[in-house]
Amino acid sequence: MRGAGILTSIFISAWFIASLVGGYFGIFNTPGEPPLSVGYFITVPIILGVLLYLFSVSFRTFANSLNLRWLTLAHTWRFVGLGFVLAWYPLHLLPAGFGIPEGLGDIAAAAFAIPLASALHHGTAQRKYFVTWNIFSLVDLVSAITMGILFSPSTFGLLVNGGLTTALMVTFPINLIPTFLVPLFILSHLLMLARRKEVKI
Repeated sequence: MRGAGILTSIFISAWFIASLVGGYFGIFNTPGEPPLSVGYFITVPIILGVLLYLFSVSFRTFANSLNLRWLTLAHTWRFVGLGFVLAWYPLHLLPAGFGIPEGLGDIAAAAFAIPLASALHHGTAQRKYFVTWNIFSLVDLVSAITMGILFSPSTFGLLVNGGLTTALMVTFPINLIPTFLVPLFILSHLLMLARRKEVKI
């Protein structure tokens, strides 16, 4: 299990560095082209994480040893959604179709993570509440990816119509959100849902 934890830490660190360097050199900012690099950084780690959990006993043992309370509390980073709302108005840097729903969704996910983490710590968390929060927060992240692409300046930007785009989200260092944090926390939701029966009530 320790070896799996070390390898996981190395992979996550390499993923973070690659995302950071890629953002610095602008590989995610490809207007007029398909958003392939963003897609790779989102899908490959998620697929790899799911396959390891399903087929590697040591990795699954390590993942199941992670504290559910801290996994939940880590989602408070999603208060960054306030920045999405502000980037829509008054800054006019993001389209309303992205900034409002994704910003408010992230704020809600972060806000409800706090009492849920406390309940997990005290053993009073209810499984239905735990599952509901995970599903809502997971859907919010998938929605952020979808709307981010549909409002992007790429060939997939079907909702742009000459207005604002989500180009801001793939500029350095903000690109860390869609290319590192979002897929990482999608994996955390999948892990918590797989471990839902650990919440007894």
